[in-house]
Amino acid sequence: MIIIRAVQAGDEAEWLRLRLALWPDSPPEKEAEEIAVFLAGYPLPELMAAFVAVRPEGGLCGLAEVSIHESAPGCQTERIGYVEAWYVDQDWRGRGVGRALVERIEAWARAAGCREMASDTTPFYPLSPAAHAALGYEEVERYFKKAL
Repeated sequence: MIIIRAVQAGDEAEWLRLRLALWPDSPPEKEAEEIAVFLAGYPLPELMAAFVAVRPEGGLCGLAEVSIHESAPGCQTERIGYVEAWYVDQDWRGRGVGRALVERIEAWARAAGCREMASDTTPFYPLSPAAHAALGYEEVERYFKKAL
């Protein structure tokens, strides 16, 4: 059984590794700074909550980050949970880790008063459209949305 939990102190190195796997062109210093700011207790506009999947043998195998947006393509409300980051290590894909991570950020968004979720992707993430669709998201102008 995989454990999904909020990020915490001590996750910095693994969280950074996962972020850099998702965004390989991002400067490591930028990603490390965002992690440090967040763990110091300062939510960022694009990072209000972050959850990770814990490997049974130690370390992390996935992440999901979420924020709240006032608008998103196809959404009708003004408080929308937004999937800012979603990544699962290749050796853990196909085991329900991605689904569990998204369900956790959807629960966070619901508790924060959101009634919709949104996400985006680019052609650089070819697995993303099918993964979103498998979780009930509809594509809208290359974005995804789901009623909560």
